Amino acid sequence: MKKAAFLLPLIFAGILAPISAKAELLIYSLTFNQTGSNVNYQSINGGYAVIDEAAGSFSAVTILTDPDTNQPYYTTDLLSGTYFELTGEGGGNYAVMSSLAGSTDTGESIAFQVIGKTSGDTDVGPGVSLRVAKKLRGYLLANGEEAVTSDDSGDTSIVFGFAGSSKATANFDKGSTQFANDSKMDSGTAITAITNALENRGIGPEPTPTPSPSPSPTPTP
Repeated sequence: MKKAAFLLPLIFAGILAPISAKAELLIYSLTFNQTGSNVNYQSINGGYAVIDEAAGSFSAVTILTDPDTNQPYYTTDLLSGTYFELTGEGGGNYAVMSSLAGSTDTGESIAFQVIGKTSGDTDVGPGVSLRVAKKLRGYLLANGEEAVTSDDSGDTSIVFGFAGSSKATANFDKGSTQFANDSKMDSGTAITAITNALENRGIGPEPTPTPSPSPSPTPTP
């Protein structure tokens, strides 16, 4: 699997979003590599996580490949969740990003968790220093049930399910973090800046499926 070749400092791409209220943000680049047994599984190519340290949450832009066109695209709907720190029983402080989502409508679920040991205070913006994990490691697991659909004529088709896992890594992007905090971005503004920069590099949002044409009505004799 190819790794994304367009990892940041993405926010430095000359695309700025409007400045909003100040937040203490941490920005990480994400990489994923398939591991273990996989069935009909397409790993995420890469992405970016924006952590709101004060709110204890993160949002992410993930980059995938459209199987029909083989072109990369981004989505902001796949990963979001909690961010928190833990004290190890043997000492040390650890940062955790965790996300668990599922849908009874689609029968799909996804779990994501990465953990990393924090180091000394790091300058993340004007007058702000935080304990930061330079690298977090973990896994992403995803699955979706197989489904059988039928059209108006009674013809049936199979929507294949999938199951698989990837090793996940989050690498701290100090430059983009400082830039976002210097610009007083909140997490939503930082996500917008990232998607704007991706679009400037030719990576657009998730494509909308082309609907099948409706059959022409049969003329009444």
